Amino acid sequence: MGLDFAEFDETAAELYQWASACLGWDLAETLRTASPDELRQTYIAQPAIFCVSVAALRALEAAGVPRPAYVAGHSLGEFSALVAAGALSFEAGLLLVARRAEAMQRAADARPGSMSSVLGLSAEGVEMAVEATAQDQVLAVANDNAPGNVVVSGEWTALERLPAAAKELGAKRVVPLNVGGAFHSPLMAPAVETFQPHLASAPLRDPSIPVVANATAEPVTEAEELRELLARQLTGRVRWTESVRRMAALGVDTFVEVGPGTVLGGLIKRTVDGTRILSAANAEGVAAVADALRTQADGDAADAAKADAGKGEGQGEVVVLPERFAVSPGHGRFYPVTPSRYDDERPYVEPGDLLGEVRNGAASIPVRSPFRGWVMAHLAWEGELVTPGQILLSLRPF
Repeated sequence: MGLDFAEFDETAAELYQWASACLGWDLAETLRTASPDELRQTYIAQPAIFCVSVAALRALEAAGVPRPAYVAGHSLGEFSALVAAGALSFEAGLLLVARRAEAMQRAADARPGSMSSVLGLSAEGVEMAVEATAQDQVLAVANDNAPGNVVVSGEWTALERLPAAAKELGAKRVVPLNVGGAFHSPLMAPAVETFQPHLASAPLRDPSIPVVANATAEPVTEAEELRELLARQLTGRVRWTESVRRMAALGVDTFVEVGPGTVLGGLIKRTVDGTRILSAANAEGVAAVADALRTQADGDAADAAKADAGKGEGQGEVVVLPERFAVSPGHGRFYPVTPSRYDDERPYVEPGDLLGEVRNGAASIPVRSPFRGWVMAHLAWEGELVTPGQILLSLRPF
């Protein structure tokens, strides 16, 4: 899982090294040698999946893949989505994920439980089955993944009663899941209490891309709302079906699954028709996604040029000005400078203008603009730990 990024991508290798230093265990070595049972342990699985997902994200950015209109992540994936949206640095995200995993594992050890997937029954039908079988025990819908794919979480004995009630209501199968606890259920309440102080002090900022939240299935653009929803997510339902439908209603027609596996792509296909699903699960997938989106962008630009040409003369030249990025030249902490040039629209820079510097100990590497352009957004904040090739600022040439 994710080893090809570390073996063939220098940026990913450095990212894994920093993750190992933060976690206190060797991430790459664990991915290489751990048994399947070890990799399923929450305190290992969650930081590892987060790191692999961010490595894939950085590879997509380095390949020139344009920024998305929206981001979303399923459960743990919401944290890598926050990194993609510029709301959280990799370093801060990793620490939050590690603390979250520890809190969830402790809660699971204190109140044992598990999860089961109910197939072939609507979310409303599963809710009826849960109500019929709970019998004063903890049992709740945890993940509404796709039509006919709903996960229930709760105490063991309540889960044992679930299949009979679900099948009576029309479910095809009820499949116990091999997980370490009753996640996304009230049994995780102690985890919220443990995790909340870490969440409150995390350097979360307003995302530059709307984040479609698990807890509400609505786009969120404010850091404080995200902070509250990340805590609520631990004990609440992951509204993935609603989230996918919401993004489709907002005009999203291409979904890129970033990170290990292709499960989400399959769920999206079952939820909305007429969308394109791309997967960046490994280095080969990243290259395929970059090529597919580049081809799409070229086609869109050609169509726009034809449409403008058909409007007749005197319309003037139409130029598509996609955003470009300033990236980190090295490893360290990024410190931006205040723009000194302004026009009526926004700050801008000329070729060679200083955008900031990356500091690593006594060394300092200047970050300069390679072209003239407006400063659209800062995607790394002051003092953020950055890796080579990581996007720092979004610029629009003019």
